[in-house]
Amino acid sequence: MATKIDLRPRDADRTREAILQAAQQVFAEKGFAAATIRDITARAGVNQSLVSRYFGGKLKLFEAALEAALDARLMTDLPKARFGKLIVARFADGDGRVSPLPMLFRAAADAEARVVAQRLLHERVFEPLAQWIGGADASVRAARLMMISLGFFTYREQLPLAGFAGAVDPDLRRWLEDEFQAIVDN
Repeated sequence: MATKIDLRPRDADRTREAILQAAQQVFAEKGFAAATIRDITARAGVNQSLVSRYFGGKLKLFEAALEAALDARLMTDLPKARFGKLIVARFADGDGRVSPLPMLFRAAADAEARVVAQRLLHERVFEPLAQWIGGADASVRAARLMMISLGFFTYREQLPLAGFAGAVDPDLRRWLEDEFQAIVDN
């Protein structure tokens, strides 16, 4: 009995994207140190050897997954006049994307992942954000935005506080909107 050979070309881009998406989810849930290639490839539905083929290893996969998740345009594409309201809606209500913040937060536990996370955060978020803000104190204001963002994530996801669970308390939400807007408006 002859074995049927599948002559359809493999879709390398789709496979690579499936691995990246699975990696983002697993690194966000478990962190770099606890995540395994087996976890990631099982979620992506692909063979483990494809991670080496496409990314070269776990650290390079982490770098690619985080780089794909970090997009300053999620902030810099918002109109400055309504920034506070819109960014809090994006953070509090979600947009269906895997947040890079858990990946960043959990990368701190691993020396190699922390170096990658710091570099990408600076290149992909901090610098574009400071440039978008503009002015002599743009770096300080960008840092303030990033601190509040990480604080929101920390107390919503990692160390939950009641005011952040589920729907954000309306008074807290208004305060966040005002703080974000004040940073942008200076």
